[in-house]
Amino acid sequence: MRIVMSNPKHPLYQPGFHAGLMMVCLLATTLQSHADNLRKNQNEATLTPSYSINLDLDYREAKFTGTEKVKIHNTSRDEIDQINFHLYPNAGLLDEDPPCLSVQRITLDGRELRFTSRPRQTLLKAELPFKLQPGQSLELKLDFSGRLPRIQREEASLLAHFLQEVNDAVSEERTLRDSRDIFFAAEEAMLLGYFYPVLAVRSSQLSEQSLVGGVGGVIFSDAADYEVSVTTDAVATIIGSGAKTEVKDFHAATDPSRPRKLHVFKGEKLRGFGLAIVERVKSVERQVRKTRVVSYFREGDDRLGNRALDIVADAVEAYSQAFGEYPYPQLQIVELPLPAGNSGADLPSLIAMAQAYYIDFDTTKAARLPSVLSEQADIIKTSFEFSIANGVARQWWGGIVGSDSERTPYLNEGLASYSAVYYHEATYGKNTGEMMLKQQLQGTYQAYRMLGGVDMEADKPAKDFRNPLQFTAIVQAKSALMFSELRKELGDQKFFEALKAYFAANRFRIVTVDQLRGAFLNAADDPRDVRLLFQRWLREKRGDEDIGAPDLTLMAPSVSKIRALGRVFVKIGKTAAKPFNPEAKP
Repeated sequence: MRIVMSNPKHPLYQPGFHAGLMMVCLLATTLQSHADNLRKNQNEATLTPSYSINLDLDYREAKFTGTEKVKIHNTSRDEIDQINFHLYPNAGLLDEDPPCLSVQRITLDGRELRFTSRPRQTLLKAELPFKLQPGQSLELKLDFSGRLPRIQREEASLLAHFLQEVNDAVSEERTLRDSRDIFFAAEEAMLLGYFYPVLAVRSSQLSEQSLVGGVGGVIFSDAADYEVSVTTDAVATIIGSGAKTEVKDFHAATDPSRPRKLHVFKGEKLRGFGLAIVERVKSVERQVRKTRVVSYFREGDDRLGNRALDIVADAVEAYSQAFGEYPYPQLQIVELPLPAGNSGADLPSLIAMAQAYYIDFDTTKAARLPSVLSEQADIIKTSFEFSIANGVARQWWGGIVGSDSERTPYLNEGLASYSAVYYHEATYGKNTGEMMLKQQLQGTYQAYRMLGGVDMEADKPAKDFRNPLQFTAIVQAKSALMFSELRKELGDQKFFEALKAYFAANRFRIVTVDQLRGAFLNAADDPRDVRLLFQRWLREKRGDEDIGAPDLTLMAPSVSKIRALGRVFVKIGKTAAKPFNPEAKP
């Protein structure tokens, strides 16, 4: 959480046009299109990768063993003699760190295969005993094990998060990715994001490159079908990306006094799988269209847990109307003790929100907070809502419509940030939407510049950004503002028609900028204007000119970065950060 920023007439119906001929042509075209789409959908369903995972989790010791059967289809035009997997829990580890996820054995029809791992064990290559021809399929079985790195209570506190924000703002050193952002064990909670070997996407199958631990996300996977069985201690609630289809109680054979539970989850066309395990948790839920929305929260955090439910439900409704229907049967938000620097973690159908920000500032408990935190109450309240709306938007952009978050992070980051602004407009009205655009997007960029940051092109890989503030200002804010300009250029109707077309054409696929730009080019009266906007906002350094030059009086030469940061907080707090009243919807 960046608390400083962070029915028109048919065109063919004209006098003299032969209505009967028009209807025949239209009917023939529609039937052919339907048949083509049916064949395409059937073919895509057949070629979707599928995982069957059995996980034995030792909750007390924060470790696990598992087996994975993955069905693989060669959808390329080339022969394949190796299969690559990504081990995401190992991304961001130092050379001297032991791996968090290891593979012990890979077999094909009972035959053991040779495999090798690359530096820091983030890329695993399995060698096939034959060449898999285009259109052929096979099933591999992998035996794996893992350990979850620990997070201490003080690392997840609001003060720790605040100090990390300050450090990100003033430090000039390159920030390394914390491997615990989606994979950790904490007091009374665990998060297992992408805890298994993930099949590399087709474009990465012939690559030898390991995962790059930049400041942005590194998850890049195909949509797949999942059946996940988890056996663990019967002391906590288990929440999964898929729908829970079975729960069974039993006792461990080696320890009859130890109660155990089997949980089975299933999901289709998910871009990965995650599990959250939490103790002493409560939940509230609501049906939004065809989706069951659930909010999980700690005992005592009922008010914020209900608030989170309202935000997620309103966001699902707003985005479904504006972009296209959410295709999954559930969407869950979970309060978890995320480490400092991570306000949220976005997994398929599962959003983890930092426990640090579940603060009810109207209670006596909040009165005991340090003044440096209590003075930022309005900013934290606003950012809580914006961060959740942003997390829901990532389910559409990056989740349902996939993209390479390392090479082209703006494809999902920029759209998610702009969507979060649109959520406020749809929920509270245009004035609030405009205020959030100024605060969370323009304000973020200007705060970054006031602290000495330099403008950059947004179209850069995640590894080129030195720290989270730079990434937030350029990728999440600056590229998001391009969509605001596109909306002004095209008008509301054509802008949202373009996004709906982009979403509908690319659900469960992986896109490049060509698909996104093409959707807006098709909607524009003059495609040249769209091309110029993409060029200007993504590949040029026009931030000060387009967004507004920073107020350099806040950053006089004699003023330290720490003091300047304080002035930025005050400026944003006075001009933009206002708490929202959920009863004040138009």
